[in-house]
Amino acid sequence: MEAQVANMAPRAGVSDARAQASPGRWGRRLKRALIGVSAVVSALYAAEWAWIQSGSNQWELQQDERGAQIYTMKSPGSAMVKIRGVVQSKEFSLSNHLAPFLDASIQDDCAKWVEGCIRYQVIKPFDPRTQSNVTMWTVAVFPPFMPREFLLQGTLSQDPLTKVVTLENIAVPNKLPQNDCCVRLTHVHNVWRYEPMADGTIKVEFLSDLDMGGSFPKILLNLGAPGEIHKMLTVDNPKQLRQEKYRKASLDFIDEGRPGAVQ
Repeated sequence: MEAQVANMAPRAGVSDARAQASPGRWGRRLKRALIGVSAVVSALYAAEWAWIQSGSNQWELQQDERGAQIYTMKSPGSAMVKIRGVVQSKEFSLSNHLAPFLDASIQDDCAKWVEGCIRYQVIKPFDPRTQSNVTMWTVAVFPPFMPREFLLQGTLSQDPLTKVVTLENIAVPNKLPQNDCCVRLTHVHNVWRYEPMADGTIKVEFLSDLDMGGSFPKILLNLGAPGEIHKMLTVDNPKQLRQEKYRKASLDFIDEGRPGAVQ
């Protein structure tokens, strides 16, 4: 019995050795963990660098459904893709398409036009002389990111020969003082192009070139924006344009005539 008790009793030398070895084990584990984290971070930076350097600088078809085609273009040196949507329809005239550009009442419920919109302001009303205005959209994004402000100057132009109408929206972030509530976008260049075709249809092209700024994950915008633009062209915008006030719109500075007929 005494021998058994003696065997069960902890040996001072073994206990001391384990105590001394324990800090060493934890140190090695911590070192391996840090090496692993460093490797992951390095791999992420390498992947981001490779992505930025990649790109064909050519439009590539990503989606062709419900009469709309969505293309993306990745240029070397840029982290963002440009997106181009194309759809063609006889349902709306040039004036129908452009009437919302002049509609200040969108301020009452801007979320019908832009998902997540919490405020729309007409900063400078449409000027028929310059055919331009200045507006600001404030759009909520998911936490923890702050809302985004799109302070835009919109300019209309029409080719007298082809009758093609172009609506160009560019960021003018310094037109107003910055707001602490939001991140104001500094890079936006979105272009709408409306081309009357010989068969009576209007070919609508939308080009999106923007950066959400701040620390917003660029990969989320690159992956999600093409589908959202397809939905905008095929579902959301047609639904809004079918409102009576837009259906009846007739803009006297827009020539609805046939392409090639200079008046």
